[in-house]
Amino acid sequence: MNDILNAIQNIGIVPVVKIQKTEDILPMAHALNEGGINCMEITFRSEFAVQAIHEIRNAYPDMIIGAGTVTSVDYAQQALEAGAQFLVTPGFNPEVVKWAVDHNILIVPGVQTASEIEAAMAFGLTTLKFFPAESSGGVKKLKDFSGPYSHIKFMPSGGINKSNMHNYLDLPNVAAIGGSFMLPNDLIAAGDWDGIEALSKEAIKFMLEYKLMHIGVNSESKEQAQTLAHDLATFFNFKFYETAVGSKSDAGFEFLHAPNENLGYFGIQTRYPERALYQLAKQGIHANEATIVRNKTQAITSVALNRDIAGFNIRLVKSEI
Repeated sequence: MNDILNAIQNIGIVPVVKIQKTEDILPMAHALNEGGINCMEITFRSEFAVQAIHEIRNAYPDMIIGAGTVTSVDYAQQALEAGAQFLVTPGFNPEVVKWAVDHNILIVPGVQTASEIEAAMAFGLTTLKFFPAESSGGVKKLKDFSGPYSHIKFMPSGGINKSNMHNYLDLPNVAAIGGSFMLPNDLIAAGDWDGIEALSKEAIKFMLEYKLMHIGVNSESKEQAQTLAHDLATFFNFKFYETAVGSKSDAGFEFLHAPNENLGYFGIQTRYPERALYQLAKQGIHANEATIVRNKTQAITSVALNRDIAGFNIRLVKSEI
């Protein structure tokens, strides 16, 4: 269960999928997967939900597939038999939750109130769906929940889109968001899977929000580093510091002396280093574990990658939110 929850949190976005036609099942999964979103919540609001879960699990075994709108034990059983890895309910249904817990199945029940959160806690659950998010108090209500329920994570869904996704994902008690904004009805109806793949890629790009913020250049000596830094500052009226100041996330240049190391580094800023590392791993790029720096909540604030570009190392730095 923890592996699935960790993967969902690292993906950050869980598309809520309603299958309209059986011929859409695999092309839609392919488009999302190629777009970087290897997770789906397939809702039982469609008569093709069971078929979709079964086909996608067979064709894309690395995708994380959940069943949504699970409003009965019968639906839960069907979803599990089809291969679903987790269950999502729109509200808190004690019968469905108890069945899932008794069968050691990951379930993310829907909640809106403190009473429902505590009912879920009584079953030992710590990750809950907040639905419908926007019309139930949205970000403000989730902030309010973070006080008395600091150990609870939420997967809000309902009214979340590209324009407000960061408002939710920036909250420490939000594991991931649910939504269908990368699956517009007109593109699905037209069978424009390339368009959906492009929207999925754009959603990941917008979520991670990469920026080139800092460049470090290695020099032959401390004296040369200081001279080069002074010259660059003089030429372009940049502020000059004799020693490094501030955080590595500060925009600018740093001239350093690190014998026997590479030419320097590029500091790439991102809102969510863990989610960035998850996507980079798909391209064979990983963290240099020895370089990871974490804050007091154990979130990564900076990390060097195991891939150089033209002799320059790459460091991911968490942006200030």
